[in-house]
Amino acid sequence: MKLKPEAAWFLAFTAVFAVLAGFVFWGTWSVDFAPIMPDHPITWPGEWRVRALRWWGEFLKHGRFEPLDFFVLVGSPYVWQEFKYAFCLYLSGLGAAMFLKGRGLASPAAYAGGLLLAWCGYWCTLFSAGHYGWFQWMAYGTFAFAFVDRALERGRAADWLMLGALLAWGSMRQPDLWLLFTVFAFGYFVFRWLATGRKLALKGWALGAAAFFAIGAPGFFAAGTTEVGNRDQQIAESGQDRWTFVTNWSMPPEDTLEFFIPRIHGDTSCQATQYYARRAGKDTSAYTGRLGRPMMPDGKEAPRGNYRQHSLYVGFVTCLLALAGVAMGRKDKTVRFFLFAGIVFYLFSLGRYCEGVYRLVFALPMGDYLRAPVKWHHLTEFCIVVLAAYGADALWRKGEWWRYAVLAAVLVGAADLARVDAKYCAPVPIAGQKYRESRDPKQREVPPFEPSALAVALGTVSVLCTFGVLYGAFPKTGRRHT
Repeated sequence: MKLKPEAAWFLAFTAVFAVLAGFVFWGTWSVDFAPIMPDHPITWPGEWRVRALRWWGEFLKHGRFEPLDFFVLVGSPYVWQEFKYAFCLYLSGLGAAMFLKGRGLASPAAYAGGLLLAWCGYWCTLFSAGHYGWFQWMAYGTFAFAFVDRALERGRAADWLMLGALLAWGSMRQPDLWLLFTVFAFGYFVFRWLATGRKLALKGWALGAAAFFAIGAPGFFAAGTTEVGNRDQQIAESGQDRWTFVTNWSMPPEDTLEFFIPRIHGDTSCQATQYYARRAGKDTSAYTGRLGRPMMPDGKEAPRGNYRQHSLYVGFVTCLLALAGVAMGRKDKTVRFFLFAGIVFYLFSLGRYCEGVYRLVFALPMGDYLRAPVKWHHLTEFCIVVLAAYGADALWRKGEWWRYAVLAAVLVGAADLARVDAKYCAPVPIAGQKYRESRDPKQREVPPFEPSALAVALGTVSVLCTFGVLYGAFPKTGRRHT
């Protein structure tokens, strides 16, 4: 049976992604090895019953649930350990491709954008810090942009419901980055709505809002109580004023060069990552730049020191394609939107190094809770990759020779990104630790449940609505969708 072109491009995207994922996480796929991840456990209780009960205790306390929680409940966590990070990267790339195809780009260009986004430095390498909450967001967030277009253009109830659900699921584990991207998605929604010139479908808007609040309520509740309280406590214990605290991890202007020149200031500040990566034969080096440099009591930046566990590399090929997208699509409103947004987000990522601009963010509601302005670089990466996809599409349409050039450039660019990402994967043997902990009675203990009636009620509604949206989103046998 002959494959349709769309199916062939999807399979090609999946195959290339799988090869690059195998390379990036090489050395850690065994259940007896794990990558260094300081902020994420690499060993778990051996008994499924204990893991499930601990998850249940968290649900009773906070009520949060999203589809990726099945990783906790199904199979061994040592099997899912690296796969769940790779799977989230894959979904983020697939969502980006879906969004770009919806904007009218040719399938090769759309999948090129998805591939380049998945392996962008900051987007990908936070696995080395163990920031799984960010990966849980990305699994849903890029699809939200696709469903903005679908909801506005097709107006189907299922599209509006899925848009609300996607934004809600992304809120559960990483509320700060979720807030940034949700505001961005809303800005894109307004832009597209004005561009279409259509009346806003109030029924669709109401359905999307209902799904958003019904499913996301536990995450909003936790963010408004636990997360805000924890951040206030962190600021109080830091001994720093609020401005200094939230602008720590501002991106120094000279690190802009790393967008297209990899490793210009080294790789990571984490000594464990450096040590185990070198043992695996990698040339992972210490980061020597200013990102994460502490402030002295007199308010001046310390002369030395830093802490960074990720890359900022967007990709040389990605940047070239983005320039082509701007040059060849400068009259396209979507190109102009993402160009303007990318510039704004870049200025925000500078934080204290562009104080006049970042004071605007700081003055916004919740702006004084958003620590680490470099987080805005995630949004900058997304904008650059969208522009790169437009560049790839413009070149693709120029003729056959250009198509071969685009394919070669994208493959080289994705491989180059993966080469840098792999520097942050430091395999550490865990067989001995697993054995010791399997004999530790504490690993079989289940903490006392601390149920919250409100959290349980919100969580129950959230779970029921989640399954309802998923049930309604996919075609059923014998059921027609128009």
